Amino acid sequence: MEIKLHANATTTPRVRRYLQQSDKSDRELASELGISVTTVRRWRNREQVADRHTTPKVIHKAMRQEQIALVNALRDLTLAPLDELLQLVNDGLGIAVSRATLNRYLKPAKTARQGAPLSGKKALKAGLLPHWLTLHHLPLALSMDDNGEHHLLWAREPVSGWCFARLYAGISSQRVVNWLEEGLAACPAAIQSVETFISPAALAGLPALLAEKGITAEIQDVRPVTLAVTTPLVEIIPQLKAEPAAGLLARLCESYNNKAQKKLGGATPQAFLQALRREG
Repeated sequence: MEIKLHANATTTPRVRRYLQQSDKSDRELASELGISVTTVRRWRNREQVADRHTTPKVIHKAMRQEQIALVNALRDLTLAPLDELLQLVNDGLGIAVSRATLNRYLKPAKTARQGAPLSGKKALKAGLLPHWLTLHHLPLALSMDDNGEHHLLWAREPVSGWCFARLYAGISSQRVVNWLEEGLAACPAAIQSVETFISPAALAGLPALLAEKGITAEIQDVRPVTLAVTTPLVEIIPQLKAEPAAGLLARLCESYNNKAQKKLGGATPQAFLQALRREG
């Protein structure tokens, strides 16, 4: 029978059984077999003679699978470098994780992200101006602890990365209109067009609003897929212990819009757009 021993083993299963059955003292056995007293005591205190498995019985991960999916989605959405993403995860979401651990959990960038359109100063040099918004909608099926169905609406200006997001307990065309009106009022750019990724049923009131403001629309025929989140949000985002989800989301957008970014020449998205509007 093949016997596999630990690489540093000083005893065999036969010697270990002898140690367990002997009536001699620890020191006598150590002297007889040429091993340490510690080794003698270790095997006399065990019932088995095989080496123990070195693989941990319980493997602890620094992040839950839901958290890993969340930070990867944030990275793809914001295009934030590792250090900025780390601050967002630690300070914004309340997920305590080291830089090395966060980097280990990041998946390779999506193809779309690798070939993403130009942004910041590079976009301006290429003649791209921040005159449009992309509008998105994500239905959420949350746990009963989080009151079930919710809807995430967010707008993004691609050149600066400026964003405006809100979380609602229900969805309707009027709610979408109210949200977009609030977003347009907050956006420092002179928006001339929007591209929508919102279900047609929720867009009924948008044409009139956009026509009133002289904004053209490119409406994508999409059917947003509901994201099911069965784990209570507070277990995924610890910061929710201190503030509600809707408030946290609004605060994170405000924080991101007022954070200096290298791609913007050290300006914040808010200041970058304000400066361009004054120049225009």
